[in-house]
Parts: sequence; structure tokens; C-alpha cells
Amino acid sequence: MLLITSCQEDGEELFRLQLDQLEGEWVYDAPQEGVWEVQKFMPSGVFYYSNKSIGSWKFQNSMNDGRYWIEEGNRVTCQYFLNEVPTQIKFTVFDINSYSYTGEYNDGAILGKFTYAKLLSRLELKPGETKKPDYASFVKANINGYSTHNSKIVTVDDSGNITAVSLGHTYIDIVTDNGTAVIEIIVFDRDNMFGDYSFAFGKTIPEIIEKVGDDYVYREDNNGLTYYLDDYLADELYFITGLYDKIHVEYVYLKLNDNISKSVIISHLNEKYTYLSDADGIYNYVTNQFVNDNPIAIIYDSNQSKLSYVVLKPDDCWVDFSYLFGQTDNIVNKEMVEFGYTYLFSDYSYSKDGSDYYSIKDSKQASMVGFVFNGEKKMCEYWIYLYDDYMDYANDIIAWLKSKYVLSTTETTNRQYVFYDKLNRMRIVFDASGYVSYTDSEQVPFTPASQPVSKLNQIKTSNVSAKPKTTPKYYNLRIPSFSKN
Repeated sequence: MLLITSCQEDGEELFRLQLDQLEGEWVYDAPQEGVWEVQKFMPSGVFYYSNKSIGSWKFQNSMNDGRYWIEEGNRVTCQYFLNEVPTQIKFTVFDINSYSYTGEYNDGAILGKFTYAKLLSRLELKPGETKKPDYASFVKANINGYSTHNSKIVTVDDSGNITAVSLGHTYIDIVTDNGTAVIEIIVFDRDNMFGDYSFAFGKTIPEIIEKVGDDYVYREDNNGLTYYLDDYLADELYFITGLYDKIHVEYVYLKLNDNISKSVIISHLNEKYTYLSDADGIYNYVTNQFVNDNPIAIIYDSNQSKLSYVVLKPDDCWVDFSYLFGQTDNIVNKEMVEFGYTYLFSDYSYSKDGSDYYSIKDSKQASMVGFVFNGEKKMCEYWIYLYDDYMDYANDIIAWLKSKYVLSTTETTNRQYVFYDKLNRMRIVFDASGYVSYTDSEQVPFTPASQPVSKLNQIKTSNVSAKPKTTPKYYNLRIPSFSKN
């Protein structure tokens, strides 16, 4: 519990603070200090408290009602809940008028006096829009001037005309003969809530920084990039590299705050983009933005208040397991269980260190995957085994592989199509015998068994799941979480 007490300085004469003098919302906003706070005193004695968390605006820290009361010596005691934890603050009011008050916080050592401005009105603008509020309707004192707390978000001229510069949230000071009050300004475009992030896909982290700026809060070139936002809708912006290709950005996502309700976000997405599906609070859409003729999808996770962007490639024929290169058999098994795949058998006739096989239940073309391990007990190669009628879909498979990888025309024959990933690290072979193999050149090669046999002869078809009737949809996506590990 946070406890901040206050005491009156000896010999200082204080007025008698009245309850109705505190009614309303009071703002302390100091962008240069990284501090923002709002106190809301209701006539009923109910108290709401909000402050600025790191890098993001939080307009209400708790849905639980707090309480406040005035004690002797103009000491104000406020109780509220912060993340469901009961919290108390105390301060002494030394001066108060219609539009501002000064309070002192003291916990045994003086923390200082702070002046709070009365919040008189709110104004929402779109970027580039200019409005002049009807000041006379809420200011009952002579106005001496105006100023902005953040000129990067809004500007204000000597006549009080407010112009929105960029998305965000800030305040305009109204300087009067009876104190300085504020108007809350929200720059937000409800018709275009979410930005165009098509520029980010396929870019490296340094290229993202050159485009977005160097004021990021976390950077790891082989993992991702984090920015804090002063946005009304989102608190944080992430650019994430691929699970396998850890150089180029493959995912972008926004961590949303609670300033816009989930129902409003869903309604906007339904109107703005092409709806695909929803399940368990996760909504999938296709936007009107493209990268190399491939559309960008939006995945709104209303449970975690997260909005993810990913480029949609042609329908996946099967899952890309390349992110498991270098992992042990235990890790591979854990991932297969998560996918809902069934372990079939292990075999040592191809690699001396073994191969593990799992059924694939959600592919129209493939029935089984085999993971090959090397002497370090790490997965260095995997094979996708196709159904007997795979030739009916051979052109679709080739088109899909071409959309993901680079075709090697010098190695391709009438029996095999050979591809490489864009890092030239992974070799992919589509063989006419009915398999597609993936080999990672950065892993130690496996040790061949003494009497290797054809991998196709290892298949125990009786253990392979039945062929699904439909092709899995491309919007069943696994968006990775950003991690500093």
C-alpha cells in the first residue's frame, strides 16, 4: 500500500477548503518530466485516479470506485484501487480557485508542491483539422492566452484556434485571471483507426529505424523492435522478425489500450476490411494493403487487446517447420502436441541419431512429417510426405513453394524442383517420388546409418491419419509473441 501523508508548515495560515471546491477533474501534465496525473472528485465523495504508465496514456487505472474526504488543515485523503490493490494518497491544498489548485505532498521529507489545472472540456480532432472551441460556454473568466503542452500533436494560435498535427493526446492551457485551466485534446481518426504498415514487411531492423525513428525503447536486430506510443488507441508498437529468417520483419503488432471499446474496434474492422473469420475472441480480416501482390491481414485478439499484421501468402499446403531447426526432439514433440499432431514412430535406418515421425491432420497434400536429428541431438532436416494423389496438386505445390522461396533453375530437373530461402541457408527439394525435404545448412549434418534405406519405405500408412476434406485456410495463423530472450 502506498501511503503519502502531509503536514502543515508552522505559522502558515490556511483557508478552510470546501468539498465543492474540489469537484471535477484536475490534471497535472508535465511531458518534460514524463509525468501525467488526473484526479477526479465526484460530488458523492467518489474518487477516481489515473496516472501515466511508462510510455502510454492510461485514462483510468481501475474500475473500482475510490473515496475522498477533507481533514483538518485542508488535508485531503484519497483512497482508490490501483490494479486491484487498495492505495491511499494524502496531500495538503494551499491554494485553490476556479481553475487551478496547488497541493503539497509530504511523507516526512517534502516532495514538493504541484499545481493542478481544472479540466474544462474535451475536443477530438482528425490530423490536419482546425477548430476553435466555444470558450465562452465553459470559461467564466477573462482569457489572457493559450499554449499547447505538445506542439508535435497540436498547436494553438493567439485566438485559440487549435490545429491537430499528428495522432496523439495532449492538453491546451487556458490562462485566465482566475488560474490556468486545460482542455484535453485527442487527435484521432475514427475512420482510419489503424495505419498502413505495408512498408515494414521484408525490411531489416535498421531500415525500420530509418523510416520510423530512433526513439525506440528496445532493439534486437535478430528479434525485433519496440516503440512506445502517445497514441489514443495504442500504447506500444512492435516490429518482429521471422521465426526462421531473423533478419527481415514478418510481423507487426500494436498493443492497444482501453480508450476505445472492443465493440467499437470490431465494428470499425467489419466496416473497413474484409471479414474472414472469428473464434474465441480472435477476429481475422484482410486489408486493402498489399506487399508483392499479397494482401496484408489483420488479426484482432480482443482477449489480449492486440492487433497483429501479417502478409498473406497463397494458402499454406502445410505448416512451415523451419523454425524448429536446431531444436531437440523434446522441443519438437512439444510443438507437435500443440499443433495436435500424433507421434507415429522413430526410426534409425536413415540417420544414426534417429528420425521422429508425426501425422499431419490439417493438410490436403501432406500426410506425415519426419524430423531428422544429428549427432548433437538437434533437428537438422525434415521431410514432408505427400498423399498418393499429390500429382493432382503438384502445380499448386510448386506455385506455393515459388511464393515462399527462390527457385534454383540450375539444380532443377524433370524429377526435382530445388529452392532456397532468401538467406540461401535452407535447401528445399520437391521430389517426384512424393516428398518435400528441407535441409538447414547451418546445422551439423546427420550421421547416415550403416545401411540407409529409402525414407519412403519407412512410412507406416496404417498409422497416418485420414486425408482431410478441405484445405486449411491461410488465416489460421500463429503469430509469435515478441520476446527479449
